[in-house]
Amino acid sequence: MAVLFIIMAVLFWGFSFISTKVVLSQIPPISIALFRQIIATITLIILLSLTRTQLNVEKKDAGYIVLASLFGIVMYFVLENTGLQYTTASNASMIVASLPIFTLFAEALLYKLKVTRGMILCLLLSTIGVALVVTVDGRLDLSSARLLGNLLVMGAIISWVIYSILNRRISVHYPSLSLTALQSAASIALYIPLVIPEMRRWPAPSEITLTVFANLLFLGVFCSGLAYVFYIYSARRLGLTVVSAFLNLIPVVTVIFGYLLLHETLSWLQLLGITLIMIALYQLNRLVKRAPA
Repeated sequence: MAVLFIIMAVLFWGFSFISTKVVLSQIPPISIALFRQIIATITLIILLSLTRTQLNVEKKDAGYIVLASLFGIVMYFVLENTGLQYTTASNASMIVASLPIFTLFAEALLYKLKVTRGMILCLLLSTIGVALVVTVDGRLDLSSARLLGNLLVMGAIISWVIYSILNRRISVHYPSLSLTALQSAASIALYIPLVIPEMRRWPAPSEITLTVFANLLFLGVFCSGLAYVFYIYSARRLGLTVVSAFLNLIPVVTVIFGYLLLHETLSWLQLLGITLIMIALYQLNRLVKRAPA
């Protein structure tokens, strides 16, 4: 069951980049993030009720919860969704795939995590891979809209690293499901001022196609709701190292569906970048597994 759940989570998250591209055809990027979190919050509340998980919050943690929500949900999805307007789903997923490397680097700087030569090599290898992925047809075109999109997705990664650092302080005090529900609910209020300028671009409900609505529902219920629960269930039973290996398949799912459904293409340099990132992630997983606790 745990293996089945982590495979489902990988499929959901891999396809989320495709769904976001589809929804962007009718709904502005920040509005997508808001609607996704509203749907996700409703889903998480239902899960909290079914599991009878408590939502008690200590006053000293309230600020950290809101701040983590700002970086990990609001800024992350604002930057990622906006970036997806200009770059391909495949590019975005490959850039996001390098996140574990940069998180490791941040932990080494802030928490004096012991970093070996092998880990540094993985960091350098993945950085080269990301640099190749963000190129436009094999070159660094500073005027290209795709480069702008790639850089925005890189900004989303930085936001997530900050979120991970903030969450590290409070995650040990709350169940994962309740913490996610609290941060998801907080993000709705934080999104409102950002969404106001986009409201004039909202389509009328009757104009929203069934395809766009179905993809938005998928993003909220499955990608921001159920997939997270599946991930927690699998991580507890298989271990973080095993589930991390599965998560490395997310960009593979995105690239395959991006090619089949959106007719996206990759240059040979970007394919080389993908290969370098995957090698770095695989090797990093092995090094972390061998490292003493």
